Amino acid sequence: MDLNEDNDVIISRRRALTLPLLASAWSAAPAVAREFGRGSRLQYTGNPLRLPMGICDPQIRIFDDVAWLYATHDASPTSRTFTMKDWQIWRSDNLVNWSHEGTLLPEQTYFGKPSSRCWATDAIRRNGKYYLYFSMGPEDIGVVVSDAPAGPWRDPLGKALIAKGQVPTETRDPGIFQEADGTSYIVFGTFDYYIARLSDDMISLAETPRKITIADPEGPYGPGKTDDKPFLHRRGKYYYLSWGTYYGIGTSPYGPFQCKGPLLLPENVEPSFLNDSSMRGRYAPPPGFKPKNWLNFDRHGSFFKWRGRWFFACNDQSQEGTTPLFRQSVIFDVHYLRDGRIAPLKLTANGVISPR
Repeated sequence: MDLNEDNDVIISRRRALTLPLLASAWSAAPAVAREFGRGSRLQYTGNPLRLPMGICDPQIRIFDDVAWLYATHDASPTSRTFTMKDWQIWRSDNLVNWSHEGTLLPEQTYFGKPSSRCWATDAIRRNGKYYLYFSMGPEDIGVVVSDAPAGPWRDPLGKALIAKGQVPTETRDPGIFQEADGTSYIVFGTFDYYIARLSDDMISLAETPRKITIADPEGPYGPGKTDDKPFLHRRGKYYYLSWGTYYGIGTSPYGPFQCKGPLLLPENVEPSFLNDSSMRGRYAPPPGFKPKNWLNFDRHGSFFKWRGRWFFACNDQSQEGTTPLFRQSVIFDVHYLRDGRIAPLKLTANGVISPR
C-alpha cells in the first residue's frame, strides 16, 4: 500500500461543501493541473462506469499500475432478491475503458455446485500470489488463489475460511486491508463487524476475529445501526472503516472508530442520480430493503489510491425500468480534510478525470 501523500489534495471543509457541482471540473484541480498541464485534453470516466449493467459491489485494486475490478454480478433486471451466479474480474489502464478478464464460478470453489448467492468479494496480492475472498451468501467466506490477477483460481482449503456460526453475525462481505509491510487483515459482518489478521499464507486466520467498536454508529436504516459491506483503508495515521458511504475514523485497524456519518448529500448529486423510482416501481424490493436514507443505501464499494489520487467506487441504483437489485457501478474523487475527515463526495455523470 502506497501511503505517500505528497500529491493528496487537502481542502477546507467550507470549500468542500460549497464548490459548485458542475463547475468543479473537478475539485481535484490542483493535482489535475500538475498532472496534465496546460492545453491537455482531459478524459472522463463517465458515471456509471463503462461496464455492463449488473456489475456491482466494485472492489478495485491496483496491481502493477493496472486497475483490477473484482465484482459481483446481478443476473436479472427483474429480480426482487439478490440473484448473483458468479464473480467477475475486469481490468482497466485508465478507469475509462474496461475489459472482462475472468469469471469465477461457485463450482470452482469448495461449494462445488451452482449458486445464485455469489455475494460480495475482494482480492489482494502477497508474495507473488493473488487471493480472492468471496461470500457464499450470508453464511460463509471462502478464498481462492492464483498466479495472476484474473485467475485461473484454485481453492486451497476445500472448505470455508470463515464459516457460519464462527462469530455472532452473518459471515459475509469480506474486505481486505494490507499494511505497507504486507501484514493483512480481513473485515466482515453485518451490523456488527469483525476483524482478524490473516496468517502469512493468506488462507488462514492468525487470530480469533475481534468485534470492532464504533462510536455513534449510523447507516441507511437510521442511527444506532451500521450495515454490511465493511471496508478498511488507511491514509497517514488514520484508519477509515467504511460501510458503503458511511464511515468512521480510528488510529488502529482494530478500532475503536468514531462514526462521521454519510458521504453523499443531495446537494452534491446530479439530479439524474437522485432518481429512486426503482425502489417504488414495478420491481420494488420487499419492505425490508426500504431504508431511511436511500441515497446512501447499498453503496457497497472500495477506496483506492492510484497515480497520486484517491478514488471511491460503489454501487448505484438510480436506473429506471429495472429492479434496484440490478445495479451499476459509479466512481468518485476522494478528498481529505485537514482534520482527517473525508470531504462530501460529488456524484456527476462526468465521473472523474482519468488518471494518467
